[in-house]
Amino acid sequence: MERLQIALEKARASRRAATSSGTPGGETAPMSRSGRGPRGNWIAMEPLEIHQALLARNRVVPFGGDSAAAPFDLLRTRVLQQIREPGWRRIAVVSPSPGAGKTTMVANLAFALGRQSDTHTIALDFDLRRPTLAKTLGHMPRHNMAAVIEGRVPFADHGLCHGDNLIFGLNHEAARKSSELLQSRRTADLLAELEQAYAPDTLLFDMPPLLGSDDAIGFLRQVDCALIVAEAERTPISQLDAIERQVADITAVLGVVLNKCNFAGDSYGSDYGYY
Repeated sequence: MERLQIALEKARASRRAATSSGTPGGETAPMSRSGRGPRGNWIAMEPLEIHQALLARNRVVPFGGDSAAAPFDLLRTRVLQQIREPGWRRIAVVSPSPGAGKTTMVANLAFALGRQSDTHTIALDFDLRRPTLAKTLGHMPRHNMAAVIEGRVPFADHGLCHGDNLIFGLNHEAARKSSELLQSRRTADLLAELEQAYAPDTLLFDMPPLLGSDDAIGFLRQVDCALIVAEAERTPISQLDAIERQVADITAVLGVVLNKCNFAGDSYGSDYGYY
């Protein structure tokens, strides 16, 4: 893990030396907000039925807030600290390839944010090609996010709320023409409508892997920043550097999570790596 971090830092330093444009993804400007949307929009949402045993089997641990949640609480706090000053809200969670644990990371981070009572979060499964967030949470919705994007189903009738500050938007099957849909004006309009109606502090997007399709790349201009999830001992350093470079050309890179790590330095206190 130390070699991975050193290699990435060298690549980042090289890119910083080669450009004077400042923050990658500098096109994204903080959005103004006039205050939290109607609280009733959150309370009226259908509640998400929680199956704790299933969540545990699927490695979703921050729901209860015990010691197992500590690494994700650390990630939550780091994320909130980094997005606060620039006023970022929309966070895409991406990975180079399948199997890195991206969806599990989204679920854990969402629940960790949900336990921050003054933070309101909407987590959307935008992996329309191979959606897995619903299966991870153990809840199959009646509709898809594609139907919401296309205006056939109101988000108010689709979203599932946990507590009064965390909403999930899930899928029960793959959508056709997912890339075109994610890049459409309809998607941009939906995000604007959600911000207007619910005024979330954070929006998390579970995105398709970057390698294999243009779904995520086409959508990244809609977000303020991206969190990259890499698989320890399996994601090559060269591949991760190339992915970080590709993401940085479109939006800001919030950070890299090294997932499935069997060893971490003494400074972390658990078998989870984040830098």
